[in-house]
Amino acid sequence: MTLNKKMCLDYESLRLPATSIFKWNGYISYGIQINMIARLVFFLIFASISFSSYSSSKVTLAVENSWPPYSNNQGNGISKEIIKKAYHAVNVEVKFIVVPYARALHMVKIGSADGAFNVTKQANTERVFNFGEEYLLQAKASYYYYKDSVFDFSSATNIPDGTTIALILGYEYGDTFQQNRHRFNEVRVGTQEQIVQLILKKRVDMAIMFDEVAKDTMTNMGLKHSSIKQGQINHQSDIYVAFSKINDTKEMMSLLDEGLRRVKSSSGK
Repeated sequence: MTLNKKMCLDYESLRLPATSIFKWNGYISYGIQINMIARLVFFLIFASISFSSYSSSKVTLAVENSWPPYSNNQGNGISKEIIKKAYHAVNVEVKFIVVPYARALHMVKIGSADGAFNVTKQANTERVFNFGEEYLLQAKASYYYYKDSVFDFSSATNIPDGTTIALILGYEYGDTFQQNRHRFNEVRVGTQEQIVQLILKKRVDMAIMFDEVAKDTMTNMGLKHSSIKQGQINHQSDIYVAFSKINDTKEMMSLLDEGLRRVKSSSGK
């Protein structure tokens, strides 16, 4: 049988050029390289998106302006530094809004701030706010009287009905005081200096102040610590950041806990 040229397989016409990426002796190697490059590009894009999302985490916290040395009139102090270090450890950016304490709590209640700090974790605050597992610090508060006062109470349960007590607007003073406060005449003011003046002028029977705050306030007022009488301890507070129940703050609360654990671990506490 005689074969027609058209019936013959022209291998020459089917042979690929030497420069073709499908050249048999380089095809497998090239394919692997393409696959690896594609994987690398995908990884870089994914990592970039993930990092951008994580690093852009932000939280807005309201800070009081009258609790030195924990938080002075500019909102600066021990508490703020602890929070900044903790959130920095987990790559969270913090915006601070400086306002009076009562307003700070109100902002969290209505959701205009994610949280507020220097809040005592007790029954009445837990009903309104969310709290993490880690506290910022602990602080003791005592009873204070004018210098020649004969009062020296050991507990809020021992304080007589009708006693006039100077306190800060919005502050919490422990569960025992909370349970008895309906029996007292409270004089709530905005600053620590006002409390000291009320005691010095004998316009109240007594006050409750956090000890380090009382010392710092009186030093800044140019007064000796003995200018007023310090009594027994009312309570010791675990001080927290209180988070909003309106806003979705679970992640920020969890990240703060993690950051605080890292800070405490690095400082050996």
